[in-house]
Amino acid sequence: AVVSTQSTGEPKDNMVKAVDTDTILKVGEEEWRQVEDQFRAEVCKVPSYQSIRISSVEKPNATKQNQLRSSFSVRCNALRDPDLRIRLYYCGGKAGTLHRILKEGFQPRDMVAGDYGVGLYFTQNPVRAMQYSEPGLLLQCEVGIGMAESVLKMDQNRNRPPVGYDSVLTGDRNVDHVGIYSHQRHNELQYLIFDSTQAIPIYLVYFNI
Repeated sequence: AVVSTQSTGEPKDNMVKAVDTDTILKVGEEEWRQVEDQFRAEVCKVPSYQSIRISSVEKPNATKQNQLRSSFSVRCNALRDPDLRIRLYYCGGKAGTLHRILKEGFQPRDMVAGDYGVGLYFTQNPVRAMQYSEPGLLLQCEVGIGMAESVLKMDQNRNRPPVGYDSVLTGDRNVDHVGIYSHQRHNELQYLIFDSTQAIPIYLVYFNI
C-alpha cells in the first residue's frame, strides 16, 4: 500500500492567492458548474460527505496545457484504443506536489509504489481519491486508458502493463496512513498507468468540509 504523510488540517485560505488569476475559474460560470456537478454527483453518494463544498477550482496555464496536451495526444495515439480517455481523480500527492503537477504535468518521479505496481493511480470516485491526497485538495485529470487489463493479484514490483495492454484496472488497495477520510472504506477499483505522459492535469479542486 502507498504510505502518505498527510497533514490533518484543512487547506489555508491563502493557498489559492499566489496564482495567475486567469487560471482560477469564476464561481457559477459553466466550466465551474461542470466541475462541481461531477464532483458532487460522486461525493453525495456518501451521506456523511454531503456537506462538502468546492471553494475554488484552478486549471493549468493555457500555454502549458497546450504543450502537455500535445504530448498526451501523441502518447494516446500509440495506445491500443486511442479514444479511451477518461476524467479521473489522482490518488496521491501533498499540496506542493499537486500544485507542481498542475503547472508542469506528471513526471516519472511522481510514480508511486502501490499494491499493484509502480505507477500513477487514478479513480472515478473523489471520496476514494481523498484517502490518498492532501486534505482539501483533489487533482482531476484526463487519463489515456487504452486497453486495460483487470488484475486481482497484487504485485508491488509491476512496472509495466501486461503484454497487449496499456493500463491496469486494479482491485481495492489498502490505506496505511491515518488521514481525515481513512476511517471510511470505499472499495473502488483504480486505474494504474506506467507512463507519466499518459495523463494530464485538468483541474485542481479546493474543497471545504
